[in-house]
Amino acid sequence: MKVIFADDDAAMRERMVSAAEGLKSEFGVLDVCGVAEDGERLIQLVEENAPVDMIISDMRMPNMDGLSAMVYLLAKYKAMHVILLTSESIVGSDEGDDTAENEEKYAMLNQIALRLINKETAPDKINSMLEGCEKLGLSTKTVAKHFGARGFVRKPFSAKKLTVIMKQLKAKTPFIEIDIITRG
Repeated sequence: MKVIFADDDAAMRERMVSAAEGLKSEFGVLDVCGVAEDGERLIQLVEENAPVDMIISDMRMPNMDGLSAMVYLLAKYKAMHVILLTSESIVGSDEGDDTAENEEKYAMLNQIALRLINKETAPDKINSMLEGCEKLGLSTKTVAKHFGARGFVRKPFSAKKLTVIMKQLKAKTPFIEIDIITRG
């Protein structure tokens, strides 16, 4: 399985690679094709190494956030699994986001997504999915699901969490959500 990790924290990137190397005996080779420090580099690495099976990306990164990179990449590479990492609490934060009153908000997010997919920026407009979620008051978890994320995991990242992700992918769990804090 080809995987790329993205996080703006160098120590977290090292931790992700180390976790992947530790799981070889249980899940076979996780071929780490690269690590990225932001969403722009993540896109570049995926395009250089396509097809990539899985991306595990921090959501908040400079230059381009992980949610924006995910929208761009899943528009081009639909079979890829994208797992987003966050420091924010993710339990129960998306209640009511899929109501009819939010239809207009999702229409705006779709416009942002189209600009991202077409690599366009519009002056005086929101050009980031994460910023769009925050300004529109929508849960990032719900938006991530809406645009095709396979999971949402609370930081810190660990080998234990990667094991859970791999087991749930193998079991074809519809949406992976890990909101536990682990040590080590």
